[in-house]
Amino acid sequence: MGGVEHIDSTRARDASDATAPAPQILEDGPTGDQVVDEALEVLDDLEHRPLREHVTAFESVHGALQDRLAEGQR
Repeated sequence: MGGVEHIDSTRARDASDATAPAPQILEDGPTGDQVVDEALEVLDDLEHRPLREHVTAFESVHGALQDRLAEGQR
């Protein structure tokens, strides 16, 4: 499985700040939640897919994660 991008939200990165470091991608293992892991697997091969497919992939993952969070609130 590919890495999940972790961004330090305590320091907003201004697009005009060329000296600001880019977010680092950390390699993470499975989350332990099958639904989440399957949703994130969609992103694994994204760099090898045409750009026009990226939005659909992001929407799919976003929807799956929202559904999973909603299940936890019931």
